[in-house]
Amino acid sequence: MFGVHVAGVAVFLFVAVLGPVTAQSTYTRKALTGGEVILPCDYDQAADGDWIVITWSALMDGSFQNLFVRTTGSTDNSITPPAQFAGRVAIDGERNLRLTGVTIADEDEYRCIVTATNSPTTLVNLQVFKQPTAPGPNIQVQYDPVAADTTKVPLNTTVTFTCTSTGGRPPASLTWTVTKDSTPVSVTPTYTTTNDSQGVGDAMSTFNFTTTEYSVKYEVRCTASGPTDSPIVAQTSAVTSFTTEPGEGGIGTGAIVGIVIGVIAALALVAALVYFLLIREKKPGKGKEDGGAQSPDDGYDDVLSRNTAPGIDESDDDGYEVPMEPVRPVPPPPQPSGDYQELRPAVYQSLQKF
Repeated sequence: MFGVHVAGVAVFLFVAVLGPVTAQSTYTRKALTGGEVILPCDYDQAADGDWIVITWSALMDGSFQNLFVRTTGSTDNSITPPAQFAGRVAIDGERNLRLTGVTIADEDEYRCIVTATNSPTTLVNLQVFKQPTAPGPNIQVQYDPVAADTTKVPLNTTVTFTCTSTGGRPPASLTWTVTKDSTPVSVTPTYTTTNDSQGVGDAMSTFNFTTTEYSVKYEVRCTASGPTDSPIVAQTSAVTSFTTEPGEGGIGTGAIVGIVIGVIAALALVAALVYFLLIREKKPGKGKEDGGAQSPDDGYDDVLSRNTAPGIDESDDDGYEVPMEPVRPVPPPPQPSGDYQELRPAVYQSLQKF
């Protein structure tokens, strides 16, 4: 029982509620250890009337203990709260409760009663989480047999990855991100946890595989996170990576692929060049177009050289060919008749007289 003065009249109000309380509103709030949380209190002045007292209490050892009592016209706490809440509770706004320095022991049920014409009651279930220990999950890698150089891990090596996260409430969920040459790889890890009496614990996840390919780079990450909608901030480990040994002769898979592509391109270029030369070699000459066969004894006319042939552009890089034509036989000159031979001496003698 406590007394308040309203308009100069001492009014004594009983704020302790006897018997069970039927909540009009129920909420759940989540907080991290060391943080703060606002617990809501429902009140509608139009429906409930003017309030006189707002009382916040917490369920402790099976019964509700008052934490904060606010009366009309004051923002101070009219009572002394239990020692574990001293200096950590305050009214936020008009009626909500602000709880700071949250501890695991604060996880419980809280109640707000607004003393008014209709005195609404609100119950709030507080859940407390603990962020896993910083800086985050840790990855350990084991090679069997032992690999002296993680840039040249031999084939048929069994590689085991172990991710651990400590100090979470609840223990963190662990997920893996694995890539092989930047391509995602699916893995099937194991997952185990340990907890103390307050629900704080460690988590561990493990998977392994055996290397079977040359010159392959693996990258691995582990992420620790809390339950869905919890205030726990996800933490991701640093990237752990290794590369398998190169193939025989020191040539890796990527280099072999490059060589094959280069050889194919070179063969295609050679084939194109041969095709071009064969097409030029098969261009027909004029004699062949006429259907006449040439014998080794056929003669040929002189042809103009490339640089002196008329109408040829010397800048033309494609060259020029002048077809060769066979020499046609020249008929012998006509022989003089017999009468002509008989007149020759007479004509000669006549010319001598001059």
